[in-house]
Amino acid sequence: MRIGDGGSDFQVDPEQLGGVAGELGRAYDDFQTAIVDDGMAFTEPSAFGDAAVGQAWQAFGDAAVGQAWQAFDGAWTGEMAEVSAALAEMVRNVETTAQRYRETEQAITRNLNGIGAR
Repeated sequence: MRIGDGGSDFQVDPEQLGGVAGELGRAYDDFQTAIVDDGMAFTEPSAFGDAAVGQAWQAFGDAAVGQAWQAFDGAWTGEMAEVSAALAEMVRNVETTAQRYRETEQAITRNLNGIGAR
């Protein structure tokens, strides 16, 4: 679809919009994979069975580290879910826009063909 007076034309290619929707869809899939694969729960160093690691960890205040990590991880996962939802909405909107441009072009073509048939 082309709109303009020749100096400042505006063009839309619905097929290219479909490509953009596909790229956004792949980004959405990547975010969904990252959210599912996140699962980086805090593991207490003593669980590794190395006393030296456990002692060094305690020197850095191990009790607070696990809580801080869980808070960070929870916030990070929540933000990734927000981005994922936004990407899904963008995909839907771009697909809808492309479809409406196609429908508009078809309607214009039908109307112009109707004028020419008179």
